[in-house]
Amino acid sequence: MSDGRGSRRHVAIPILPLIVVLIVAACGGATASVAPSATPAPAPTTAPTPSPTPVDVSAAFVKIATSPDFSAIGKIVGKLTIGAVDGEISGDGAFDGADSKGTTTLVAGTFRQVTHSVTVGNQSWAQTEPGPWLLDTRASAKQGLDDYLRSVTAVVDVGVVTYAGRQLHHLQPKAGNEVSPDQLGFDVGTATDAAFTADLYATDDGTPAILAVTGSWTQASGATSVKTTVTFDLVFSDAGKPQTIEPPEDVWVRYTSKTLGYSMAHPADWTVKPSKDEDAYLLEGQPYVHVVVEPFKGSTAQYGTAVKAAYKRDVSAAPTETATRLGGQPAIRLVYQYTNSNAQDVTIAHDVTSRNGTGWSVFMVTPGGLEDIDVFDEFVAAVEFTR
Repeated sequence: MSDGRGSRRHVAIPILPLIVVLIVAACGGATASVAPSATPAPAPTTAPTPSPTPVDVSAAFVKIATSPDFSAIGKIVGKLTIGAVDGEISGDGAFDGADSKGTTTLVAGTFRQVTHSVTVGNQSWAQTEPGPWLLDTRASAKQGLDDYLRSVTAVVDVGVVTYAGRQLHHLQPKAGNEVSPDQLGFDVGTATDAAFTADLYATDDGTPAILAVTGSWTQASGATSVKTTVTFDLVFSDAGKPQTIEPPEDVWVRYTSKTLGYSMAHPADWTVKPSKDEDAYLLEGQPYVHVVVEPFKGSTAQYGTAVKAAYKRDVSAAPTETATRLGGQPAIRLVYQYTNSNAQDVTIAHDVTSRNGTGWSVFMVTPGGLEDIDVFDEFVAAVEFTR
């Protein structure tokens, strides 16, 4: 008797619409050019290769793949193209019944994103580097590649082919290999003309070997429409062997300010002290991280100049200045290091952006030196604007 644990395996590719927009921005536009992917997904031979044991493995495949206790290691290898920018998708993961874990890396041009996910029982957590681990409250509504695998209850054994250098049975759902993006865990948002296919490959005993996915759609990025394609394989190994999957440590919690119109995560043992135009994030009663908003109608560069002018009244040191992002917006990071009037060493990391007539400042003041900027990175990576 099934205990229902097989209903929440979750091996998924990260949501892509925002990634498309960020890659276009990072590469300076949709026509940016980079070297092509070095690891394109392989294609099957055009003519089937005779199998030494030409048996129909469709029934065995369905029995194994749809079992609520199915376990395996999964590896993702593939490529994506966004406009004229070529990139790669890679990942490693494992699932065991309802539990799963995985890491996916997307690289295109100068853009690189690494995401991690863990599901144990009815809870899921996600981390996008350099951000913290967070409880994923929306995971139960998402589909994943493994959900698709489990949903295929009737397949046709097309025959044995050479795929990815292996002799494998090519299987397709009886209804055909066309699928909707959401069935595979892709949220393509407002994209148009989305088209996806999924092909299955199995060994001679019906064990799932590869799930091959291709997809294309047109994604809006500002005033630009960007054609996007993706091709990758989810390669299974160690099918049937138990996998150890545990919840992540140091899970942060998200604070949402209805007054200021943003949310940001913080460690579970920190507290938040809100006020009219500033929120302070405290550790053991001491404020270290602050979010400040104020009316400002100029650009981000102009707001950065205004913030530097305010510091100049009290801090003699000049800041280092780098480009960054805050809540998906272009931003500027200012880093100050100086000794205050009490002979204490102080480091300030301050991210600023101007958005919709508002100047946003998120900053950390710490005696811990540059090492604490790694912690600050986790805070600002989890900023989301809510209005």
